[in-house]
Amino acid sequence: MTPPRVMLYILALGSGLLGFSLGVKTAFAHAIVVAATPSAHQTVAQSELNVEIRFNSRVDVGRSRLTLARPDGTSVILPLLGSGASETLTAKAPGLENGNYRLLWQTLSIDGHITHGEIPFEVKR
Repeated sequence: MTPPRVMLYILALGSGLLGFSLGVKTAFAHAIVVAATPSAHQTVAQSELNVEIRFNSRVDVGRSRLTLARPDGTSVILPLLGSGASETLTAKAPGLENGNYRLLWQTLSIDGHITHGEIPFEVKR
């Protein structure tokens, strides 16, 4: 009798070969930032900032999040503008004072992968 692990390996290999022979493609992509306003390490002079993060693929805006980490150590979730699926997360960041900030983003790709990151920037007026 064949051990259960070997049977699982054979089944997985067989289904992979079947998918390959039928031309089935599986996407294993994550949302990657391709542009951002503000850009990483940018110095801005505005007290209110229009935030925009553009990705290489569509994301689920309703299940995404932007958080602004302030210089004093507090943070606030920025309400996202728009809904549905888009390549871009947009929000407004009001009440900015001088100091170092971080935009913390988390998004759900349409393919189901969750990705996150941060964009540091400085306000100097």
